[in-house]
Order: sequence, then C-alpha cells, then structure tokens
Amino acid sequence: MKSPFRMIVVALVALILSACATLAPPQPREFRVSAAQLQDLVGKRFETAQTYLGLLDINLSTPRVTLQPESNRVLTALDVSLDAPLIGTPLQGAVSISGRLRFDQASGTILLEEPRAENFKVDGVPAAYADRVNKIGGWLTGQVLKGFAVYTLKPEDLRFNNVNYVPSEFKVMPGELVISLVPRATQ
Repeated sequence: MKSPFRMIVVALVALILSACATLAPPQPREFRVSAAQLQDLVGKRFETAQTYLGLLDINLSTPRVTLQPESNRVLTALDVSLDAPLIGTPLQGAVSISGRLRFDQASGTILLEEPRAENFKVDGVPAAYADRVNKIGGWLTGQVLKGFAVYTLKPEDLRFNNVNYVPSEFKVMPGELVISLVPRATQ
C-alpha cells in the first residue's frame, strides 16, 4: 500500500507540471491548402467581367490554378473574351496571370497581389495590332485580378488552444500552399 504522503506528492507534481504546460508560450503553426482545394475554391466563385472607358468589355472565366514553388507565386490560367463596339465580334483567347499572396486581416482573406501577365493571347487579332492588344490585354487582366480573394480563412483555422493566430508567411510548395501562422500577440 502506498503512503498517503507519497500520493499527495505525486498529485502535486502532476498539478505543477500541467500548470507549467499551460504557461508555455504558444508556438507557430501551419495551415495547408492543397492545389486541388485552391482550384475548387477559385473555380466555384470565379467569373468576372469589367468594362473599361465604356468601350472595352473583358470577361475572364474558367480558372485553372497552378502552383509555382520556384517563384513562390500562384499562376491562374483563364479564358478571356474581349468585346468592343469597334471590333464587332467578341475576340476569344487565354491569359495566364501569376501573383504573390498577402493576408487581409480585416476580412480574413488571402488576396492575390502583384499580378503579372505571364501570357496573353487573343485569336483573330490582325498581326499589325497583336502585340499592342496583347500588352494592353495583359495589363487590364492584371488590374482585374489585383486583390482577387483566393481563399478565406475560417475563424477556426486561426484559433488553436484558445490562441488566435495570424498568417505571417505564404510558401508555395509542390501541390500545396503552406500558410505559416504566428500567435496574434507576438506580432
């Protein structure tokens, strides 16, 4: 039979150890979003149309998301349609835009920043105008996508063991986006 004193000491040591564990500072965490999840999220809610100067309608649809680990960017390939009263029939083509990611704390949203047209090609443009149309179209498409909401983190994604976290870094990895989270109080 164990002595009551020994049982009390063991209980006190266990209590002290559990109290120390709760005093340890919260550690950074990671949240992962697969390329398939990003594709699904962007694909479900993406279709955009913009009119510029009342003369040019640009429609973007059918996004295809690709992760670019070597540049830490996310690439989105889109179908594009350009329509203007001066050109008659809408022109069809494709565009690829890459961008970096940033977190907007107010909305809890990961946004596309620094959009860059990697490729812009419209079929049916006369050769004399193709270069100009491609440059202008690439720039306009980048403007349409600047600040595009890629993913919205849920409150439960940013809370663990009663600690609130905020994204501090985005790492584009093969097949997934890794979001580094740090405790909100340490920022």
